[in-house]
Amino acid sequence: MTRHYYSPATGAWALRGSVLAHYRDLGGPGGILGFPTSDETWTADGAGSYNDFAGSGGASIYWSQATGAWSLHGEIRAKYLAVGGEPVLGFPTTDENGTPAGVGRYNHFNGAGGASIYWTPGTGAHEVQGAIRSRWAQLGWETGPGYPVTDETGTPDGVGRYNHFTKDTSIYFTPATGAHAVKGLIRDKWIALGWEGGLGYPTTDETSTPDGVGRYNHFNRAGGASIYWTPSTGAHAIQGAIRSQWASLGWETGLGYPTTDESVTPDGIGRYNHFSKSASIYWTPATGARAVYGAIRDKWASLGWERSPLGYPTSNEYSVPGGRRNDFQHGYITWNSATGTTAVTYT
Repeated sequence: MTRHYYSPATGAWALRGSVLAHYRDLGGPGGILGFPTSDETWTADGAGSYNDFAGSGGASIYWSQATGAWSLHGEIRAKYLAVGGEPVLGFPTTDENGTPAGVGRYNHFNGAGGASIYWTPGTGAHEVQGAIRSRWAQLGWETGPGYPVTDETGTPDGVGRYNHFTKDTSIYFTPATGAHAVKGLIRDKWIALGWEGGLGYPTTDETSTPDGVGRYNHFNRAGGASIYWTPSTGAHAIQGAIRSQWASLGWETGLGYPTTDESVTPDGIGRYNHFSKSASIYWTPATGARAVYGAIRDKWASLGWERSPLGYPTSNEYSVPGGRRNDFQHGYITWNSATGTTAVTYT
């Protein structure tokens, strides 16, 4: 069935089949789409067709055998066309709908892996697709990370893709890492350290620690990297050999949470992180990464840390008869379990 519609402003245009039926469902010329401004036009790949309409901001109904007929209009339609339309996002699989909270509007599309365009008055219209969209959906759509404030965008290094969202959240994707969310104060720290150019791409979403106190993301920088956050310590980065040593000692259940980022020592030779359980891990190319904590750490600190005559630690703390000991480049510190005192021996 075909029907022609005419207005002095738009002229006469023909609608037929599923597009005509859906046009009528949406109120025809008196509905949101207004009068048609084109005949049925086939997409370049021949998979479907569309008609355009005079509705405010522009409108279209797209049809394919796989999806049926659905409408686009206003800023969502403008975004759809701006990013490449059907060859990029596929055919619409919904009309424009309101989000559950009533703030935004959206259309879904059948592009590979799924695609959507979401719009709010505050953010405008942005597209989300593929693996990033799937992760966003798993995290609660707009009720989780919020509304997209960017289209899916390539990272400066050309390796990854990302969308930013309104609730201080980003989802980053690479073929090697998949799509993962970084948010809040952990995201702020990641940004401060250079985004993916610093610690690499996220390999986890933000996750609760086993003790329920903290939150973390892991990242794919060579040697491994993480950012850990608690209310009392804030968000701090730990990476490479220091992170490996911390992990071997039980992560946050061992030395506690990091209270510094990995930092350069005053002499420029080593690197270190401090931790919440009166502990530190120091690293140099010559000594590797070694943990110092408790009374032995306090004594070493009182002597001047690595600038003391002892130098850098060359062992973790270990058991000796009557107490505990750390070895250093030029001696050792022993803790006596009976007296609670420490003794320094230079070699």
